[in-house]
Amino acid sequence: MTEPLSGREIILYARSIAPSLSNKEKLIADFIGNNYSQIPELSINNIADNLEVSNASITKVCKKIKCSGFFELKKKIKEYLEDSSLPSWDSTVENEFKFGDDNSTITQKVFAHVIIALQDTLEGLDKNVINSVSNILINLPTDNKVFLFGQGGSGILCSDFQHKLLKIGITAVFHQDVNMQLMSASLAKKGDVAIGISHSGTTKDVIRCLGLVRFYGGTSICITNHAISPAADISNYTLHSSARNSPLIGENASARVSQLTIMDVLYSILVVQHGGIFLKNLERTRSSVDSHRTNNGGKKC
Repeated sequence: MTEPLSGREIILYARSIAPSLSNKEKLIADFIGNNYSQIPELSINNIADNLEVSNASITKVCKKIKCSGFFELKKKIKEYLEDSSLPSWDSTVENEFKFGDDNSTITQKVFAHVIIALQDTLEGLDKNVINSVSNILINLPTDNKVFLFGQGGSGILCSDFQHKLLKIGITAVFHQDVNMQLMSASLAKKGDVAIGISHSGTTKDVIRCLGLVRFYGGTSICITNHAISPAADISNYTLHSSARNSPLIGENASARVSQLTIMDVLYSILVVQHGGIFLKNLERTRSSVDSHRTNNGGKKC
């Protein structure tokens, strides 16, 4: 039986599933996710009037975010606010970008977005999924491959993870070209692993690649910001990042930093928990590039 969500987890889950809901339900989920501090002081009628929706619609969304109804939602968020010491930057209003912000203010807001995204991602990560994915990578047979799929900024994250895996002796396959990603996926076999990154969870070619690997007997894993999405549906395992897009600048660095950190978690588990051959490979690959580093403290010879 699935454990009930905490107040913090409910807030994060509401943000995560909002994009997959109908317009009216999305409005409600967005309100819960971004204005949660107001909820303990409001009645269901207050929210219904404010959003111009029905009480039934609010109850329906409450059930979709794993609450029995509005009463349980209100109770859990109230408990969370009373028991938690929220950081001063955890304020959507204060940290939203505005035209006219000076450079110092923009700098602080960018860092605040990243800090909040990392905190939210840590809070919402399913530890059981982390354990399962780590075990799959640890026990990857030597004749099987890891395929990495992503486009644009997600492709850059794939390239970084490919580099990390190579350092410990896991050869991962990543191609910048979409057609080559699809061709690679079509050659997958039982025991292979695919990791696809899509912030929205709706990137068609990433979804198709994940589906191909799974069809041919491999394991598909997606890293996405949206719990309910086509990429999550097609995958065996889903790791959720949690980063709020800015209405002004859209998807920002906080999303990429959160997803990069998730992959750093997997990499660190492989080295620290498994050690053995991974640690030996790390030492070998480090020494192989020693000749490219200076040993004179940066002083000119």
